[in-house]
Amino acid sequence: MSAAAKTYIGLSLGNHNSVIAIINKDHRAEVIANEDGEHKTPTYVAFSGEEEYHGSQAKHQFVRNAQNTIMGFRDLLGKPYSADMNALHEGFAKIVDQEGKPVFVVHTEDDDGNTSELQLSAHEVTVRYLARLRTTAEDYLGRKIDGAVMALPVWFTAEQKKSVAAACEEAGIPLLQLVSEPVAAAVQYGVGKDASHEDAKDALALVVDVGGTGSDVALVASRGGLYSVVASKHTVDLSGDIVDDVLVKHFAAEFQRQNKIDVLQGNAKAVRKLKQAVETTKRTLSSATTAPCAVESLAEGIDFNGAINRTRFDIMSGKVYGPLLDVISSVIADAGYTTAQVDQVLLCGGASRIRRLQSRIAGLFPETTEVREDAGELDEIIAAGCAEQAALIAQGIVEAPEDAANAADLVVDMLAKPVGLQISADELVAILHKDTPLPASRSVKVALPAGQKRAYVAVAEGEPVPPKEEDEEEDEEDEDAEPKEAEVAPLYRPSKLLAEMVLELEDADENTRVEITFFVGTDKKLTVTATEHVSGKSITAEIPQ
Repeated sequence: MSAAAKTYIGLSLGNHNSVIAIINKDHRAEVIANEDGEHKTPTYVAFSGEEEYHGSQAKHQFVRNAQNTIMGFRDLLGKPYSADMNALHEGFAKIVDQEGKPVFVVHTEDDDGNTSELQLSAHEVTVRYLARLRTTAEDYLGRKIDGAVMALPVWFTAEQKKSVAAACEEAGIPLLQLVSEPVAAAVQYGVGKDASHEDAKDALALVVDVGGTGSDVALVASRGGLYSVVASKHTVDLSGDIVDDVLVKHFAAEFQRQNKIDVLQGNAKAVRKLKQAVETTKRTLSSATTAPCAVESLAEGIDFNGAINRTRFDIMSGKVYGPLLDVISSVIADAGYTTAQVDQVLLCGGASRIRRLQSRIAGLFPETTEVREDAGELDEIIAAGCAEQAALIAQGIVEAPEDAANAADLVVDMLAKPVGLQISADELVAILHKDTPLPASRSVKVALPAGQKRAYVAVAEGEPVPPKEEDEEEDEEDEDAEPKEAEVAPLYRPSKLLAEMVLELEDADENTRVEITFFVGTDKKLTVTATEHVSGKSITAEIPQ
């Protein structure tokens, strides 16, 4: 069987939900539905009597059978046991210490109704869940899966990645490659590609992934078609669950006003019912101005029906967004960039649909930065990106790594500072950007100033231009005055002059173009060559680093 005939999939294994994607006949990523007709499969496993449930059916067990419902097992893979794990999984199956490893404890029944205790490690739960995902994919496709590209959080350790790879192998999923979630998002959004997705260009993207149990912010550099994560942070201070809690408290207070019953005090089952209901409410508010919330028999046999408009929701939830905004600012600053250097902000994760959150994120960046949500359903972006990567492997465009678990840990040298052409004392045009993997080469063609017979080339290192503070006097200008054209500030300024070259061109005219090529090898030495191809004249400077 040829590589082109093999069946590869993309898989996003989330801590809250998982998604499977394929490349369809139109060579586009397509998320497939599970047995319940849903594109998202909750990352849940549950036990009730003799039955074992996965996905949506397991999540439904959480309301009436929480002590035998397991969630959050992905993030426990490859980790030692710690006492705070039960606090993080409060309301779900109990976690115990078994030889230093976390083990979930659930109870099952045999045919005679006898109850027995079942202990499952995070690895064993993951294997059971992944095996069900494999069955889902193969039933949908009608054929066996030959390989999968899977996305994991960028902060996963080498040990955690190895644990995931081992679980895939045991579940019968041939693992082609593990990629980081922000890189998968960048692939799906086509960062660094033109409209035809053929020509690669340098770009810097910030991936903001707001998931069910936490948020991840990562700065991804696209350099010559290669993606690398240059900075990232994970926070549990904003998540879909935290936003859900805002709605839970709101509707619980409304139910208390109507019926004098406080479901938040000791009624765990009612809270679980309400929590499931508000997930739908939150999703509806991303596309509608008003959303209902209905729960049958919320407490003491009383049904609940409520509604909330988006404006009120925005007011209530606005204060919980601050931690994510702080993380975004710190990731950019810690990587040595400014917001002006970020070309695109890529949104993914279900909770990033919230319109007010999107506007708060956009408010951190200048108008030149594009905030995007146009690559598909936001909680399906990462799986679709994995499928795109799997397609490249299937077509032989990208070679699958020999060791899928360790491929993402390969370290390559990066350019520490941007280098380019010094235009003036205050402006540098970067030709090779910071965080470009080495070796690297870029070229640019420039015209000579009118009447000039020589090309002057000044090569310099650069640094980001700090954001310009708004002038209060400008804000107080006469409203009737003619609006000024917005000045486009340079992104970089020279920080160190590296070389100056002069190429004499006696026959130069208005059509003369000089091609300037920058090359940095793995030895960090910079070579700059200026060539005028008609005359064949050339000059080169070598700058050791």
